[in-house]
Amino acid sequence: MKATRNLLFVTWDSESTNYLESLFFPIFNGLQQKGAFRVHVMQFSPASPQEVQRLSALAASLDIAYVQYPIHRKPMAAIGAFWSVYQGAFYLKRYIKAQQIHVLMPRSTMPAMMVNRLWAWLSRKPVSLVFDADGFPLEERVDYTGLNPLGRQYLFLKKEEEKILRRADKVLTRSQKAIDIHIAKMGSQQRAKFFVVGNGRDSSFFKPDEESRSRIRKALGLSDKDKLWVYTGTVGPQYMVDEMLGLFGLYQRDNPGSKFLILTRNPGYVEERLPEKLQEAVFIKSGAYSEIPFYLSAADVGLSLRKYAPSLGGIAPIKLGEYFLCGLPVIASTGVGDTQEMLGDKDFCFLMESGGGELFTERFQEWMGGLDKMDKGEIRDFGIAQFSLEQSVESYLKEG
Repeated sequence: MKATRNLLFVTWDSESTNYLESLFFPIFNGLQQKGAFRVHVMQFSPASPQEVQRLSALAASLDIAYVQYPIHRKPMAAIGAFWSVYQGAFYLKRYIKAQQIHVLMPRSTMPAMMVNRLWAWLSRKPVSLVFDADGFPLEERVDYTGLNPLGRQYLFLKKEEEKILRRADKVLTRSQKAIDIHIAKMGSQQRAKFFVVGNGRDSSFFKPDEESRSRIRKALGLSDKDKLWVYTGTVGPQYMVDEMLGLFGLYQRDNPGSKFLILTRNPGYVEERLPEKLQEAVFIKSGAYSEIPFYLSAADVGLSLRKYAPSLGGIAPIKLGEYFLCGLPVIASTGVGDTQEMLGDKDFCFLMESGGGELFTERFQEWMGGLDKMDKGEIRDFGIAQFSLEQSVESYLKEG
């Protein structure tokens, strides 16, 4: 076995993201249990002292070294962010030296800028650079928030991203499609350093629970034959909330006992769009992360829809793993990462055109009619093979 190496993961987050605790902490804990790495996390965020204290305690319980630095927002957000990057490069250099870091793993654009500022110094050190190119964040901002692809900000940030892609010893993506897109720009000689890693979930946490199923369905007024739809995760225009509600409304018209449960940290966005005729059939909750498996156990089908955009090729929806590990059939979009290649021949997955298209077809009605015949054990087995935390940890170790 290789000697334990010190790995420093550098991330830049908003105050509303929880993927560090729900995704990366479990993966890092798994890496440490394998004895390959001692993991350190440096997080830049505008989080409150209470949130930092909570994350620090969670990291300590997993023996993960954690440090947080604030993202400045004055005199204005853009200037504050660049000042934070400038300061962050000094924090990073000092930490690498003090903790004898062997593997440096910046995630996404802003941490990449910090590493680029240090490149003349870093390139002379025995430090392996692994860039976590999770998705296409700049292109997502172009597709969904109106960032001008010809504007000064985009071009500057894109140049920083291209620098670290070429400088990195290894680049981690979440889909083979993302690798193909990068290689088309960088050249085939770069392919060997690109690797796909998984966004795994703990299969001992996400699992069917019959007691929770009975309790929650009773609380929601569902009979054994009524179908409960579920969606969990972020909401916004790109997540096709209006289309999901419209699709459910058409199904609920012929199946009046059916319900739709939406689990999100932004309930107001859904409430603003909820048609009056569905007020009694749609439940919107923003409970704790620890409760999600209980609600998924109560459901009969999960939704994972995304409005088409070129940037979708780089992502791997985390909710798919949560659904499958709980034995749920899934309605998903095409054009998202490697979803179509992975799920196209699976009877327990109905693939829709991600742009919307015809939402309520005879083919869809027939698929929904076959939900009771689907084998939850088979679905969970597939989830364990493709989306489990164990599979994800192994994918990191394989490329580590």
